[in-house]
Amino acid sequence: MRLRWIGLLWSCACALAFVAPVHANEKAEPDPAQSTYWEPIRKIMFGDRDILDGKDVLRVYLPLRADDASTVPVTVKAQIEQKPEYFLKTVYLVVERNPSPAAGVFHFTMDSGRVQLETRLRFEDFSFVRAIGEMSDGKLYMSSRWVKAAGGCSAPNARNFVPPALMGKMKFKFEDDTLKYDEPGVVQLMIRHPNESPLAGDFDPSKAARFVRSISVSYAGKQVMTAEVDFSISENPSFRFSFVPHQAGELRAEVEDTYDQRYTQTLTVSEGQKLPGG
Repeated sequence: MRLRWIGLLWSCACALAFVAPVHANEKAEPDPAQSTYWEPIRKIMFGDRDILDGKDVLRVYLPLRADDASTVPVTVKAQIEQKPEYFLKTVYLVVERNPSPAAGVFHFTMDSGRVQLETRLRFEDFSFVRAIGEMSDGKLYMSSRWVKAAGGCSAPNARNFVPPALMGKMKFKFEDDTLKYDEPGVVQLMIRHPNESPLAGDFDPSKAARFVRSISVSYAGKQVMTAEVDFSISENPSFRFSFVPHQAGELRAEVEDTYDQRYTQTLTVSEGQKLPGG
């Protein structure tokens, strides 16, 4: 399903390039409800399902104007706690005017605590970013943000070169010095990877673009966060999220890229232990 989305969304974006004007010089924020880009993307990803106002469920935060369009920080924060009877299970992160609009699909569980997701995005043109949350009851909620940034997907890949010996190297960085059982802990997963864009000016079309396509994070054998991502995520991908430890265990990250290379990082942690980066 994810690969089908990529192909369909790419075709959709290419078609819109010929029928929709480029708005890189827009001074005022346009009306998100009138976007000519969003409707076909919505149809491909969600069909005729209703998408409700997400202000009480999740919110998306980005700078209005970015200094570097190839690495723009984005944060999605849930406005509700993860409870067995009702929780946020999936966040769809969409950059409307990117060549591949579906930047990532992130799946969460009860062991994620309150959902908080941070990463960095590329922007090819001024665009709305939409975070669509799917709840455990199947309802969809959306938050959006207009961002003025352009040229990030076509920026040269050469500047993102990662030496072969460092390719796929990962590390965890914690927000706090220690963890407490049964309370959310915030951790950042950092991955050394060029995350190439096939739109880059120096991209060799005889080769396939190399970027991270899937991530799986577990703690003590239970899934915390999984994701399918794309080259709309910046080079050296970074993902910040929370999880709830109930006992000592192994934090494990597994990553796969488009060259079918798999990378793994693990860290055993327990309550009161000094943690890296805290």
